[in-house]
Amino acid sequence: MSDVIVKPERPGGFLDFLPPDYLAREKMLQTIEQVFRSFGFDPIETPRIEFKKTLAGETSDTGKNIFNIKHTDDDEPLALPFDHTVPFARILAANPYDARSKTGIRLPWRRMVVGPVFRADNPQHGRFRQFYQFDADIAGATSMMADAEIIALMVQTMQSLNVTNFRIRLNNRKILNGLSVLCKINDRQAVSQKNIIQEMMRILDKLDKIGKHSVIKELRRPPDTPDDPAPYLSDDAVSKIISFLEIQGSNTEKIEACRQVFNDIPIAMEGIAELEEILTYLDAMQIPLNTIHIDFSIARGLDYYTGPVMEMELLDAPKFGSVFSGGRYNNLVSRFTGKELPAVGASIGVDRLFAALDALKAIDRSKQTVTDVMIIRIAKDHDTDYLRLAQTLRKAGIHTEISLIEDTTFKRQFNFAISRGVKFVIICGEDEFAKQMVQVKNLDTRKQEEVSVDTLLEYMKQQF
Repeated sequence: MSDVIVKPERPGGFLDFLPPDYLAREKMLQTIEQVFRSFGFDPIETPRIEFKKTLAGETSDTGKNIFNIKHTDDDEPLALPFDHTVPFARILAANPYDARSKTGIRLPWRRMVVGPVFRADNPQHGRFRQFYQFDADIAGATSMMADAEIIALMVQTMQSLNVTNFRIRLNNRKILNGLSVLCKINDRQAVSQKNIIQEMMRILDKLDKIGKHSVIKELRRPPDTPDDPAPYLSDDAVSKIISFLEIQGSNTEKIEACRQVFNDIPIAMEGIAELEEILTYLDAMQIPLNTIHIDFSIARGLDYYTGPVMEMELLDAPKFGSVFSGGRYNNLVSRFTGKELPAVGASIGVDRLFAALDALKAIDRSKQTVTDVMIIRIAKDHDTDYLRLAQTLRKAGIHTEISLIEDTTFKRQFNFAISRGVKFVIICGEDEFAKQMVQVKNLDTRKQEEVSVDTLLEYMKQQF
């Protein structure tokens, strides 16, 4: 054994979950899964490791956030996935449906997945390097019904978690594309139109953080170098963006004002029509429309979102940011197939949501253990009898633990049972064994009953 004492610390941005936290989080995940299943989403699982080229093929800077895996052989470089969407696209591309053999994935397809993802970020409040995501996606559906169902899923998930004070911010990438047409953005020297538009969207996405004045200043900024994608917008273009950002009112009023701003620019009109269609479908599903706020400043996920985008925030815990977000991404699978495949989905940042609910004192940590029944050992030379009792209950699905502490005095055994947080304690000493009886004590109600060994199983079944 080494004489070196290792400090028991964990890396920043990674979490431990002891039983009270784990069980509370597990309950939250089970609630989420029940809602997702009610919408018909099929569960899948993907590897914790992917080829780096699979993950880093996007045109964004996500490569900076990838955890690379070092290895010594000559195989393709490996990495830890930073989300569940890219592996989903890989699965879709690798499993096309064959009508003759009836194999592969038949579209449209709804899938859900939950598991850890990894990002080499600087850890911050509510932001982790390893965290769980719970995703739901619909692939192969072009109808805005799919987008509306994802939003309805978001709403019903929060309602099932007893969260009521939330808001879903809704926008459409097509409207933002129309904004670039409105501003007459074109190629400039060494910078493509696409890169300038992406930079403009990145600046607009900072509106909540830096304010309108700073956003306008950045939009006006001239390029420092020939390849600088600074928008360098004209006064006329900035004026149009200000008019766009100042749109206020109800969702209907915002849509009408937006229609006036874009004045029949086709791509923007298409985006506006899609938002109207989504609101109609949500109303048909009796989703409270006061939880849905059209917000034209959302410019998230520029590298892959192609249509509606949505973000959910908890109004009583705004510092945690978006806890459930997504959108339509029709181009992601084309990286693997060269063909467009319509898809829309949303993802819960499980650990961020858990931290937010914890801050709102909405996490119940009363359950400290999975054990329902504790059998305490207070009679000498009866360990085999205790084991038989435990196995009888376990076979019936009752979570049963035998106290294994050395001290077999009643006080120490009973106190140990209390400290474990169990609901029932089975007490069986020499006298009870002689009569083939046991004492069952409910630690919640303090009620204690004497039950025969023969009827113990039926008695315990009645308690659950």
